[in-house]
Amino acid sequence: MSSSDNLCRWYFDDQTGEDQGPGDALGQNFKGEPYAALVRESIQNSLDVPIDNNRPVKVVYSFGNISPDNLDGFFDLTDHIKGCMDFWEAKKDIVEKYNRKLNHFNADLFKSMPYLKVSDYNTLGMDYEFENNNCPFYAFVRASKISVKGGSYQGGTYGFGKAAYFQLSPINTLLISTRTPDGKVFFEGKSVLCTHLYKGKKKTSVGFFDNKEGRGPIENQSEIPNIFRRGDDESGTDFYILGIGPKNMDEAVKKMTHEVLRSFHPAVEAGMLEVEIHAPTGNVCITKDTIEAYMIQEFPDEQDTSGQFRTLNPRPYYDALIHKGEGKGYDVIEGEKEHLGKVKMYIKKAPGAIDKIVYMRRPRMIVYAQKSQSSLGFYGVFVCDDEKGDDLLSKLENSSHSKWSRDFYRDDITSECVQEGVDAINELKEFCVECINKIAGDNPNKELPIAGLDDLLYIPDSLIEEDNKPTVLGRPVDSVNEENGLLTTSAEDMEIDDLNQKNPTPIGTIMVENPGKATTASTESTPIATGHGKGHRNGGDELAPGVDVDVADVDISKGKHFVPMNVPIRVFAQKVDGVVYHIVVIHSDRVVENGKMELTVCGEQYDMQISVVESDNGKPKNNTVTNMAFGNDVVKVKIRFADNMPHTVQTKLYYEK
Repeated sequence: MSSSDNLCRWYFDDQTGEDQGPGDALGQNFKGEPYAALVRESIQNSLDVPIDNNRPVKVVYSFGNISPDNLDGFFDLTDHIKGCMDFWEAKKDIVEKYNRKLNHFNADLFKSMPYLKVSDYNTLGMDYEFENNNCPFYAFVRASKISVKGGSYQGGTYGFGKAAYFQLSPINTLLISTRTPDGKVFFEGKSVLCTHLYKGKKKTSVGFFDNKEGRGPIENQSEIPNIFRRGDDESGTDFYILGIGPKNMDEAVKKMTHEVLRSFHPAVEAGMLEVEIHAPTGNVCITKDTIEAYMIQEFPDEQDTSGQFRTLNPRPYYDALIHKGEGKGYDVIEGEKEHLGKVKMYIKKAPGAIDKIVYMRRPRMIVYAQKSQSSLGFYGVFVCDDEKGDDLLSKLENSSHSKWSRDFYRDDITSECVQEGVDAINELKEFCVECINKIAGDNPNKELPIAGLDDLLYIPDSLIEEDNKPTVLGRPVDSVNEENGLLTTSAEDMEIDDLNQKNPTPIGTIMVENPGKATTASTESTPIATGHGKGHRNGGDELAPGVDVDVADVDISKGKHFVPMNVPIRVFAQKVDGVVYHIVVIHSDRVVENGKMELTVCGEQYDMQISVVESDNGKPKNNTVTNMAFGNDVVKVKIRFADNMPHTVQTKLYYEK
């Protein structure tokens, strides 16, 4: 036995209660983009616990390998993995899951243990005290679904978000080493498996790697394995995510870099944060001095046309912050509300802008983005720096820190939404309306009631960039007409018929289907490779390059084919007698005898294809509607998705030529 691990062993308690399977409901929040989820959760946790607010918190991600000689005793974990297969032998899916983990050990990990280490500096570390359940180390390592505040404000604080760390480990195992400012050190490993058999006894799903028989972390520096010891002046924490070795290191680094720029550019620009990524393929160092260069390099387009947060382009919102109040389209609007306190909106006006606002609070992390119902040509950054407002918004935030809603802050006894949370969300909406009104301009001379607006939830599409500045169709008043009870909007010198005019900012793609006639290729023909691209789902406006090259000329004057139409499209959701319909409004610029429309549902993490089961124009099939017919006019198509839920919808429309 080697002494390098100081007698550390795995300890799983005897199982006496309910058996636990391998499922992790919390981990599902982070499964779609695990590298991005890790960056969001880990940096937020580090920003919560700075030692010195006058210096930036530093977070370093580094890929490496540990020699098995430094982990003697660690590999007994394979016996527990075998025990998972033995206990659940009748469950084929569970046996296969743990057999893959075992094969990973046998093929790779016994030779060298790859890891991704997350280290932070200028932080408080994670303190621990035996039988004290109000310590950060206890919350992260020794408890489940518990958050502990470590600083003056909290963003994540090691609660539900720790699932993002375990989600990245193919063996669901971490090693944690931490040092506090007063020199206390703690080290322990944790593995999350399932109920299993070990030496003939039924064991719990969670085990600990230490020299105290699983009763607590190592607290003596000399007993911590050498490679996991932090320096005497390095207060903070190291999280070793074990077993992870990305097949595409460049892609992993790119995803992490983009998430830092997307979610934390306000913190970096404010001097609160520095981030480094160390990989065999190269290093990334994002600081207040370097972020502008990285932002321009990674996001050269100054427009954000994303349909969901994971593809959001942070560039225009970054510009709104760094050019705040400079004029030339940049502005800052300030306000104060009873529950939220002092709030601000940073504005960037630009031709083709899609009227989207990103939202953040004191930790300076972008929580989510949402498009407004206006068409004024701006990007906005909402900030709540108020201590009281920040605390309230944290209660209104979901476990994955990607949304604020009154539904997330409920009374534990009655399950009713807490009134101060309802009031805060209303104040947020109210302030956004005030900002949009200010952008639109004052002194409207006409109010237009829009019938049915109170029954419609506007669902924004991804927007196509347009060189021309959008025309302001109307300014929201957010009031009810006393005569007819309808919500109103306002516009200067606008006729009712103007509502059917085309918005110059296109909000969809229409494509026309025409199979052309292939002829023998000429010598001047350009070879075209075709194949399936990552972003292509059941059709689209472009195909990614393939690997097989074929050459042909196509005579489009013969036969039929689909071609794209760039026209304005908007999508609304409407609930009628419990049934959710989506109304697709198309501003057609031609007569279409045979059209096809593709609909993609935008989730917080993924795009999805949900089957269309009903359409009043054309025939639904999977996530498309075919055989559509409409004229050169404003066309409304009523569809219904199979899941009967309201969605944010991206549309692609084709017509036959």
